[in-house]
Amino acid sequence: MEMKKYVIDFSSVDSEGKAHGLIKKSLDFPEYYGGNLDALYDCLSDLPACEIELCNVAQLGALGVYKEKLLSVFRDAEQDFGNIHVIF
Repeated sequence: MEMKKYVIDFSSVDSEGKAHGLIKKSLDFPEYYGGNLDALYDCLSDLPACEIELCNVAQLGALGVYKEKLLSVFRDAEQDFGNIHVIF
């Protein structure tokens, strides 16, 4: 079975809400996705084995320190769950 691949292109993101909306859509998260860092971590834990490519992360600089918190969740999920490979 081939590993599922996702691409999240942050090129048009200029707010936390837009970032979470894009993540939800790109990763096909359920309607109940809470749009915050805890919800992101929880939903990443439910994904099957996959590769997630994060594109244009420099655009997230507009989010200030939230950028690093957001990317840290992806790093943590990759390390904690072992079935997710994140390409930055």
